[in-house]
Amino acid sequence: MLNSVSDTIRKYNMLSPGERVLVALSGGADSVSLLLALKELGYQVSAVHVNHHLRGEESDRDEAFCKELCERLGVDSYIEHVDVVGYCSETGKSTEESARILRYEALSKHANNCKISTAHNLDDCFETTLFNLVRGCGIGGLTGIPPVRDNIVRPLIGTSRAEILEFLDSRGQTFVTDSTNLEDDCSRNIIRLNVIPELKRINPSLLKTYSSSLENFEDAENYIDREAEKLLEASEDAFPEDCDEFILADALGKILRKNGIEPSKQKIDELKSLVKTGGKINLKKGVYAVCNNRKLKIIGEREQAPEPLQLSHTGVYTWGTMVIEFTEISQFDISTYNKRSLKWLMDKDRLEGSLTVRPYQGSEKIKLMGNGFTSTVKKLLASTPAENRKMVPVISDDMGAVFVNGYGISERVSCGEHTTSALKINVREKFDKKDD
Repeated sequence: MLNSVSDTIRKYNMLSPGERVLVALSGGADSVSLLLALKELGYQVSAVHVNHHLRGEESDRDEAFCKELCERLGVDSYIEHVDVVGYCSETGKSTEESARILRYEALSKHANNCKISTAHNLDDCFETTLFNLVRGCGIGGLTGIPPVRDNIVRPLIGTSRAEILEFLDSRGQTFVTDSTNLEDDCSRNIIRLNVIPELKRINPSLLKTYSSSLENFEDAENYIDREAEKLLEASEDAFPEDCDEFILADALGKILRKNGIEPSKQKIDELKSLVKTGGKINLKKGVYAVCNNRKLKIIGEREQAPEPLQLSHTGVYTWGTMVIEFTEISQFDISTYNKRSLKWLMDKDRLEGSLTVRPYQGSEKIKLMGNGFTSTVKKLLASTPAENRKMVPVISDDMGAVFVNGYGISERVSCGEHTTSALKINVREKFDKKDD
C-alpha cells in the first residue's frame, strides 16, 4: 500500500518530501491507515479528531481511540467537539451537510499553513461516481472525488479498501467502526452495501477497471475545463456563434458557480437557450440572467463589499465569502510549471511592500501575465454583474493591483527563469460542497 500512496502523492503533486501535513483522523480503517502510511513515508504528521456527538458512547469511544493512537505513535493531536444538532437547528441544513461544514472548520483551525489530508479511497471514489450517475451528472461527476482541492489532499484515492485492510493487518493495527456505515438507510450506504457487491459478482476486478477508466474521465474533464476557460476569455464581448455545445455548457456552469449558483442541467440548458435567443430568465430569488446579442450577464441584488484586509506573504485568510491561501515555494523551478499554473504564482521578490485584498478601485489598471496589453480591472469584470463586482477579490501591493480572481496575476510580479521564491495563490468559496 505504501507504494500506491507514494505514487498517488507524486502523480498529483500533493506533498513535497517531508512536508507537514494534518490528517483528519476519525479512527476508522481508512484514516488510521492514512496516518500510519504518511508517518512511515517520512512526512511530519499531526492529526485532528472531530467529535460530532451524533452516536452517543460510540462517538466518545472513537475520540478515546484516536487520542491513545496518537500518543502511542508520538503524533501531535487535537480533539474538536462540534454541536451538529444545534447547527442544524440554526441553519436548517441537513445533518450530513452540517457535520461536513463544522468538520472542515475544525480542521482549518489547526492547519497552520499546511495541507489537510483526508482518507477518501478508491472505493469511496467509485461510490461517488455511481451516486452522481444515479442523480445525473456530467463528465465532472464521473471523476468522483477530486484527489486535490486547494489545500486538501487525498493520498488514498488510488488505494482500495481491501488494500487498506491488508495494510492494517500487516501492522497489527486495530481501528474503530462507525455503526451507521453498516445500515442501508441512506443512498450512499445502499450503493456501498448492496449495489457494489453485485457489480463485483459481475466483474471481480471492478475497482481495477474503474481505476483505469478514471484516468480517461480525468483527462476528458481537464480538456473540457481548458477549452471552457478559453471560451470564457473569448466571450468577453459575446459568445461565438460556432462554439461547441458541450464546451459552452461547461463554461456556463463556471459562470453559475462564480455567481454563487449551483449548476444543474436544467439551469445550463436554460442558459444555452438564452444565449441563442436572447432575453431574460430567473435563476433564483433576486438573481437573473440577461442576454443580448449573445452577451450574457448575471444581475441580482447588490451585496455589501467586504472591507480591505492586509495580508502576510503566507497564510490563510477569509475575505467575505472567499478563502484566500498563500503558500511559499522556495527553490522555485519554472520548468516544472505550465502556463496555466503560472497564472496563480507570484515572484515574491518582485512584490512591493505589503499585500492587501480588497474590491477593485475605480479605473485602476493591470497588465495580466500573457495578455500583452493593459486593461482596467473593471473591464476584466465586465461579465460579472455590476452589483457583484465589488465582491471579486483583488490583491494589491504598494504599486497597485497584482492579482484579480478568475483572471490571474500582473505581468509585473510574474515568475521567470530567475525567480528563486514564489507565492502560490489559492482562492475558493468557504466550505465548498466538493470538499467531501
